[in-house]
Amino acid sequence: MPFGFLAVAGIFLYFAKDLPSPGKVSNRFVAESTKIYDRTGEHLLYEIHGEEKRTQINFSEIPEVVKYSTIVLEDQDFYKHRGIKLTSIIRAAMKDILKRDVAQGGSTITQQFIKNSLLTSEKALSRKIKEIILSIELEQKFSKDQILEMYLNEIPYGSNAYGIEAAAQTFFKKHAKELTLDEAALLASLPKAPSYYSPFGLHREELKKRQEL
Repeated sequence: MPFGFLAVAGIFLYFAKDLPSPGKVSNRFVAESTKIYDRTGEHLLYEIHGEEKRTQINFSEIPEVVKYSTIVLEDQDFYKHRGIKLTSIIRAAMKDILKRDVAQGGSTITQQFIKNSLLTSEKALSRKIKEIILSIELEQKFSKDQILEMYLNEIPYGSNAYGIEAAAQTFFKKHAKELTLDEAALLASLPKAPSYYSPFGLHREELKKRQEL
């Protein structure tokens, strides 16, 4: 058995032993906004939230334009890979070596979800290894649609909006299921760098180019 394979297996086992179970990710506590309606229960009067404004919705309530705008910009091979893309990892590792730093980028949707839900965003090699391990395990326990649903309910879009429903309400004053193609494309452009691409910020031209892409 090649030494390289044994080394990789050893690293995998070393980090895997202390990781949370990805199978429990769907049962974790996710902070949501508190909503106060009128006596009919149909009209929202107030929404109370902390640092994260979020309303979770089902996969069936997320329109196709949102799902595929996100996939096009973030991970075009999402329905083909098994949690990670080896070529992207190697490319990112080479950049790390050249820059002598742990760079971000090249992550699949599954990896991004793991980073936001179970790990921190620290730039450390150990954190990246944990992210890869958990991403592979998550793909074995959940379907692609389930992972995409969790991702779209989890990620930050900026302006304290977490998840696609809160983003739709924050930026367009409508439900996610009512988003048009151009609106969905704009929202899909935000998670890569919510502060930089914010519609309320200084880089609206860059946001427009990413939306049009």
